[in-house]
This record gives sequence, structure tokens and C-alpha cells, in this order.
Amino acid sequence: MDMMNEPNIVIDIGYTAPQLRKVLVVDDEPALQTLIHDTLEGEYRLASAYNGRQGIEMATNMKPDVILMDMMMPDLGGYEAIRVLHSNAATKDIPVIVMTAKDFDDSMVVDIKREPNVAGFLTKPFRPKGLREIIRAAIDKTKPPA
Repeated sequence: MDMMNEPNIVIDIGYTAPQLRKVLVVDDEPALQTLIHDTLEGEYRLASAYNGRQGIEMATNMKPDVILMDMMMPDLGGYEAIRVLHSNAATKDIPVIVMTAKDFDDSMVVDIKREPNVAGFLTKPFRPKGLREIIRAAIDKTKPPA
């Protein structure tokens, strides 16, 4: 029997495509959303939220591996959203990377960094390499041992 000529035979070579990690981008600036998506496309599964409330809802539903969170947004700011995410059992362990263009006073930065789910800080504008590195570091910290 010539297997090459059999149309209904599937040969299992044991390959499964790698699962892409999920990144939720919460920022009210469409241009920045586009830049981040263009930078990370193909490396991660990406989703967008444009305010803190939408970000909380999406994080609860999709359980991303990491959240990029802007601080200054209408409706519900990033700091408040981070605190809500941490108080929810379903989202409390998702690492959050804080993104901000605004210089906060030192006491505000200390307060934000004190939040247990904050995995890092990115100051806008940032370089694509820096974005990739901080996401990788946040995911590596939460990855269960193999």
C-alpha cells in the first residue's frame, strides 16, 4: 500500500503550534495602541481596552498573561484599575506593567510600585526592545516551574 497516494491518511508528527501568550493593552490613545500592536504582533495575542473599566472587564474575561496599563485615562484611571484587578481573585495574579508619560511625584510612584501586581514601569515614549524585555520579564516571573 502506497501511503503517499492515500488521500485520507493523516500522519501525526507530534507537532503542536506554540500557544502565544496574551497581552492586554489598556490605553486611551489609539496611536499608542497601534504602535504597541505593530511592535508585538506575531509574538503575542493582543487585545485592546481604551479605559480602566473596559480593561478590568477584558482582563476578567480573557485572563491575559500580562497587562500594559496607562495611568492617565478617562472614566477610571490606571492606578484605580490596578487596585480593582488586585482585589479580584480572578485577576489578582496577572502582572501589570504601568505605562506613563507623566512624571508622578515620588510618593505616587512608591504607592504604585507597592501594589503587589505591578511588575514594572515603562515611561512613554519607550523603545520596542524595552517593551519586549519588560513583558518577557513579567511573564517569566509568573511562569510556573516546568
